Amino acid sequence: MRIVTKVKNEELEIIKIYISLGFTITVEIFTVPEGYKSLANNSFPQHNELLGTGVHENKKESVKLAIKDLRELMEAFEE
Repeated sequence: MRIVTKVKNEELEIIKIYISLGFTITVEIFTVPEGYKSLANNSFPQHNELLGTGVHENKKESVKLAIKDLRELMEAFEE
């Protein structure tokens, strides 16, 4: 697993998490009045419409919540 972080500006940061060959989770982190809002999606074409979200005062927790939400959506999609 490899993690690459890019800071676009003060209000936007993008994290790419390379899980395995061909599977990547991308998280966009925005600064909002409540703290941070994260949006997570993945590289699987069949999951193109799935978007996990997370809002928290702490950036790391916001990312964790977004990835957790995405995983739950992926599991529900497979059922």
